[in-house]
Amino acid sequence: MKKRAHSNLSSEVATAMQVAVETALAALLKQQKPAAPTKPLRKVAQVAKGPPRDRHGFRGVPPPASFDLYGLPETNWLTESETAAVTRLSISTLAAWRQRPNPPLKHAKIRDRRVRYQVGDVREFLASGERPRVGRPRKKDSAPTPRRARRMKADNPTTAQEAP
Repeated sequence: MKKRAHSNLSSEVATAMQVAVETALAALLKQQKPAAPTKPLRKVAQVAKGPPRDRHGFRGVPPPASFDLYGLPETNWLTESETAAVTRLSISTLAAWRQRPNPPLKHAKIRDRRVRYQVGDVREFLASGERPRVGRPRKKDSAPTPRRARRMKADNPTTAQEAP
């Protein structure tokens, strides 16, 4: 019997303590100043405004050069954008030419990253008047594809008449 009385007593004490804590908290909340209105939560995923940002930088044709190429010594070096401005070619074209086995414009890489062109080489390129074809260079020893072979036969009437 003693055990039951003890358990009833402890539950009554626990209930009394809970009521006392709740009333104390209510009294504290009444004494506090009202909280300032909270700011609306910031949206985590915001709607994109305009086109996505290009992280590769400007790759087009820059504006004309603001310096005289022929006033510079031949041993000076030009950056990629300066060379593109002088030659009126896009930066992407110069980058594509560098990938070729025999690039039409000589270049040098400084510390494996920065590309420079010597003024003398740029002058020589401009004087030659060479403008390589756009796109990948064609392989010289490749046989014509079947479609090209048919087109060549259709364009040449002498070979078309010889065929049975």
